[in-house]
Amino acid sequence: MKTIENIRLMKKILLRELDRLPKTNQLGCSNESDKNRLHGWIIDLTHIENFGLVGDQGSEISLWYEDEYCNSLCDYDLMLDEFKEYEEILRLTTQLKM
Repeated sequence: MKTIENIRLMKKILLRELDRLPKTNQLGCSNESDKNRLHGWIIDLTHIENFGLVGDQGSEISLWYEDEYCNSLCDYDLMLDEFKEYEEILRLTTQLKM
């Protein structure tokens, strides 16, 4: 489980992203669903921050909070490691083609 510092940091990041989210994406489609999703995450984090427990056990935030990485809020270190592996595979492939 995450600490209260992790909760506050994630909430701060999501609030910043919510403020920076444009009304439409690059294709001209509405970002309303993304906005609602961020709102839901912020509400879940606020509940954890205030009460020390997850309100909705099935939410993406509960999975993140309980260190289950099978959701869109997965650990950034894990994603970075996967990207480095992919980058290495591409580099080796390029060397083999030469």
